[in-house]
Amino acid sequence: MREKVRKTIAKFHMFPPGAKLIVGLSGGADSVALLHLLHSWQEEENWQITAVHIHHGLRGKEADEDARFAEDFCASLGIPCMVKRYDVAQEAKKCGLGEEEMGRILRYAAFREAAGGEGPIAVAHHRKDQAETVLMRLCRGTGLTGLTGMSPVRGDICRPLLFCGREEIEQYCRENHLPWREDATNHQEKYTRNKLRLRVLPLLEEINPKAVEHIAETASLLAAEEDFLEQQAEAFFARVRLPSGPGEVRLSREKLKALHPAMKRRVLRKAMANFLQTDISQAQIAAMADLLEKETGKSCDFPEGIYAENQYEALVLSRKKEKHTEGYCYELPVDEEVLIPEGGIAVGVYFDEKKAEISAETCTNVFDYDKIKNTLFCRTRKAGDRIPLQNGRKKIKDLFIDEKIPRDRRAAYPLIVMGEEVLWVPGLRASAAAGVDEQTVRKIWIRIRRVQE
Repeated sequence: MREKVRKTIAKFHMFPPGAKLIVGLSGGADSVALLHLLHSWQEEENWQITAVHIHHGLRGKEADEDARFAEDFCASLGIPCMVKRYDVAQEAKKCGLGEEEMGRILRYAAFREAAGGEGPIAVAHHRKDQAETVLMRLCRGTGLTGLTGMSPVRGDICRPLLFCGREEIEQYCRENHLPWREDATNHQEKYTRNKLRLRVLPLLEEINPKAVEHIAETASLLAAEEDFLEQQAEAFFARVRLPSGPGEVRLSREKLKALHPAMKRRVLRKAMANFLQTDISQAQIAAMADLLEKETGKSCDFPEGIYAENQYEALVLSRKKEKHTEGYCYELPVDEEVLIPEGGIAVGVYFDEKKAEISAETCTNVFDYDKIKNTLFCRTRKAGDRIPLQNGRKKIKDLFIDEKIPRDRRAAYPLIVMGEEVLWVPGLRASAAAGVDEQTVRKIWIRIRRVQE
């Protein structure tokens, strides 16, 4: 077993020389064996090892004895031991969680607090734990990712014993005269994992004595498949992603719909990962895939205020923003620049072309000043607004639709108007009524530049 664990540590680059290691020590055979193994290599690798024992406050005197055992065992090895005490039952009730889940959350929080972000955390999950995890996720419903079980390394969590059987771990303890503690609650069936360990796995081992080993091997095979598919998903995500503004992810609807359903789900999950810390459910992914098939303007709401909407050729993901219930209207004096915070822009009107300073960050147009008979304003659209074009007058609403301006941008879209007549829809159309021609004597430049919100 020593050689197997040593190879696992090396293969997955778990603990570099000189690392500060936090080792979870429950006092059971698996954690005792793990701490003993790591201690045996400590001098050679120059590791700094600290053990952390969690007192869950659930088993009275027995839990107190476990804590003393952990401290005594660490003292015999010359390893520092930290004992963290919690009232898991009270915390679980407060958070509305089961004791099993609350205990797991508190354990890892304590490990990370002890590590202080400086080093890896070693926990003693083994092959039977892996089989239990796969079965538990299968019972709850999961995809390929869930069936890969626990990873040997995930972030700062390392599992050097993951490919070892419980029997060989106990044999290692006996050979090295290592004591360990048995947790009486491991034989109580009120916890989901215990039911699997006590009822389901023995039944599966009646069918095939190597059932646990085979389930763990399957998880390893699926982990390799998952890794490959994730690499492919990264490549496809890059292909379907469109240029996006701040705080949004825009995806090509056409390219998404052309993907295999399995890859489409992965790409959508990657898009959501830009906004969510937790994974999105299969039902929510299915809702987003259905949205792709609907017409422009259709949308869906998702957790944490995430909003997905069909905008012509794009599926756009963003966080919901408060919509402006009222438009804006700002007078535009000549030779001044006016800040318009609602639109995130500044508008300047100049007689001198040089002051307009055309750049990639600005939108500029020139007009015949003598044809502008009324005061200039920058405002949002009103019902019935039209712009004079060479072949007639066009409704601004129709112009937005024809130019595929997303619905959520139309309310704050800036219009330059003279009096009540639209002079310019920046980036789209300019009025034919005030265009520069051979008869123009005085020109005026209007520049719009984007500013930080």
